[in-house]
Amino acid sequence: MRIGIAAIFTCLFFPLCGQEIKSPAQIVEELGKTGRVILENPEFKKRDSANRHFTTLLKEYISTEQGYRDPLKQVSNMLRLSEKNGEFHIYTWQMPDSTFTYRQYGLVAAQTRRGVEVTELEDKKSSLVEPEFRMLKADDWYGAIYYDMVPVKKGRTTYYTLLGYVPGARINRKVVDVMTLDGRGRPKFGARIFHVEEFMDQVYRKAPMRLILSYSGDYSASVRWNPETEMVIMDHLVPPEPKMKGVYQLYGPDMSYDGLEWDDDWWYLRKEVEFNTGQHIPIVPPSKPTGLPPSDPKFINKRRQN
Repeated sequence: MRIGIAAIFTCLFFPLCGQEIKSPAQIVEELGKTGRVILENPEFKKRDSANRHFTTLLKEYISTEQGYRDPLKQVSNMLRLSEKNGEFHIYTWQMPDSTFTYRQYGLVAAQTRRGVEVTELEDKKSSLVEPEFRMLKADDWYGAIYYDMVPVKKGRTTYYTLLGYVPGARINRKVVDVMTLDGRGRPKFGARIFHVEEFMDQVYRKAPMRLILSYSGDYSASVRWNPETEMVIMDHLVPPEPKMKGVYQLYGPDMSYDGLEWDDDWWYLRKEVEFNTGQHIPIVPPSKPTGLPPSDPKFINKRRQN
């Protein structure tokens, strides 16, 4: 009887009782499979269920030392950015909702004195008013898929400049955001480090917390860190006609570039920067015309005689 009570006590306080303990390799494999369901399954309920399971499993795994160090290259539905010394990692992914509009999800895992601290990010951009001017926390995050990170230092504070992508049916967006971490490893987003007075045909009344580029869902636009110029190089986006300013679903690149340059503790906007895209387009001469008379002198003389 005592053995039975002990067994019940153990199962009450250890949820894995009676379940198979999975190896890290099995967890990563499950994350990879679940990630594909999130993007590919046609039923919203199954995508939503898979996303909940994915979030819980990923959060538990990266809370461990081994999971924290794992680059998770097999998990193809997600991007992971890492601080160069491994002090934190950012994980972002997305899921199409019931209307097949993408919503972004994320986790920030940071090393603290108490161990690994994992913070879940909640996408609230659809309800944010003037997000360019707001400091945001984890529970009102401007959701994006982060694909690059540029650290800059101002005083004793390191600001991690994040480059992110937000796809949409009518409007795509690129976002240049900023993240800082407090002493407990909890993230905050946004900072007044952008010396920008006008952007995307808007005149700013004060320094923005982040920059948001909006453009047609039919186009692609580049926002990339370029180590050679030490600038964030951005496609300059314009409407097809001046009278359509502000109608961002019509904006597209005009083959010129703007840049963000870190100087004197600010990101300064540089317009019409010279930038070599690195694309080499060879000049190919036209092929020899066909259907012309032969160049044989006998043929030419015969035509003259006629």
